[in-house]
Amino acid sequence: MTESATRERTRRAVLAAAIDILREDPAASMAQVAAGAGVARSTLHRYYPDRPALIAGIEDFVAGVYESALDAARVDEGSAADALRRAVGELIEQMQILAWWLDVDDDGNDARLEAVVARGHRDGSVDPAMDVAWIEAMLWSGLWSAHYLVRSGTYRMPEARDLCIRTFAKVITP
Repeated sequence: MTESATRERTRRAVLAAAIDILREDPAASMAQVAAGAGVARSTLHRYYPDRPALIAGIEDFVAGVYESALDAARVDEGSAADALRRAVGELIEQMQILAWWLDVDDDGNDARLEAVVARGHRDGSVDPAMDVAWIEAMLWSGLWSAHYLVRSGTYRMPEARDLCIRTFAKVITP
């Protein structure tokens, strides 16, 4: 059974608010999350009965947004360098949500990005001296920098997106 559109919008709003609130204050209460999401505590508890359930929900939500961004970037098409540039463009649009991962320990390289980097090494579009760990670290560093500069008002999103893509392209180019 699928969730109704209203229920899905509410769930996404709760999770997005929880990400913002818990990134600012990891000790924030469920009541603060509910208030930030603009829902009653009882509504929050219907979706997520306790903090561990909320955190698990956030993790699933962020992973889904990440996978959707890579799908939208069509990382299996074209040269690896082009695929990586498209990935940067799609991921930066989701940084408000993906920023959640910037505060948690990474469990290793992403298999899809690893495949794109390996393809780039084979097709010559990605510098072979740049291994997947370095490229992934540079990708997230650039995304975070762009996200920070947009939030601080230094750049508007279109400018930051363009600069992030251009910078990343220079990092991976042989």
